Amino acid sequence: MPELPASLRASARLALDRVLQDGSDMAIGWVDSADAEQWRQEVRQILRALETPNDH
Repeated sequence: MPELPASLRASARLALDRVLQDGSDMAIGWVDSADAEQWRQEVRQILRALETPNDH
C-alpha cells in the first residue's frame, strides 16, 4: 500500500470502523448475508493495512 498522509489514514479507518458497526447500512443492505463474515474479515484486513507502525 502506498504511504498515505496520517489524516487520510485516520479518516479511512474511521469510515471502515463505521461500516463494521452493528446496524450499518453498508453491512445490512449491500452485503449478502451469506457473504457477511467474509466481507467483515476483508474490511478488517484493510484496517490492519491502514495501521501505521506506531499503531501496533
